Amino acid sequence: MTFQMTDEVIERVFFKDGSLRDIYVQACNLNDWQKFYDWIRTSSWNILLYKDDQLVEYKGKFVDYLFKEKKNHHIRLTIPINGILINCYFFSEDEIEFDIDPKEINNVYDANTVFEFMKSLAKILGKQCILSEENTPEIPLVTFYSDGSMISKL
Repeated sequence: MTFQMTDEVIERVFFKDGSLRDIYVQACNLNDWQKFYDWIRTSSWNILLYKDDQLVEYKGKFVDYLFKEKKNHHIRLTIPINGILINCYFFSEDEIEFDIDPKEINNVYDANTVFEFMKSLAKILGKQCILSEENTPEIPLVTFYSDGSMISKL
């Protein structure tokens, strides 16, 4: 089921209760991570990489280096898009996880920014991309499929 983006939809997906919203791509492997990394690395976005909460420069082309670094450091990759910070963590090779702060989603344009990111990611990886409340991937609020179609549980 598709829906028209309205303020009510935004309030039901990006409600502000102090928690984050998570974006997940599941059933991944290192090749999927590399596809994701190649996509963002060659994008026009100003990607920020943090190691132990310190901004660092990494011009490398391979994501496996970041997983090696994760063994001894906290690694976060931040993708700023139109004022929205999409944070990626390297928790597991079998799942790509991001979080966003609903406080940054204030209108239809902001919500569409997040949804366009999810749609592109689903297409690039050929996998579902879901948005859920924090730490609840089993209860998606919005799902994008690899063909670009979207389903909402709202």
